[in-house]
Amino acid sequence: MMNLLVHAAGAWIAAEAASGRYPRPVAVGLAMLVSRLGAPTAAMTLMAFAFKRLNEAGAFDSVKRAPAPRRRALRGR
Repeated sequence: MMNLLVHAAGAWIAAEAASGRYPRPVAVGLAMLVSRLGAPTAAMTLMAFAFKRLNEAGAFDSVKRAPAPRRRALRGR
């Protein structure tokens, strides 16, 4: 379980660095650290980056979101 968490966190950091969130020197350092995690992280990074690009392009706009449940107003006694 911890292994999956480490790879998922590495993939998220790498996807954020690839999207331009961090300055170039920081992104290069992060990429060097994440590259040590190996193939599972690389695969998750590519999937996360592709998903992010699709989301930015509006590929998931047609998916309807569930309405938020309504809360009842609490009245003081």
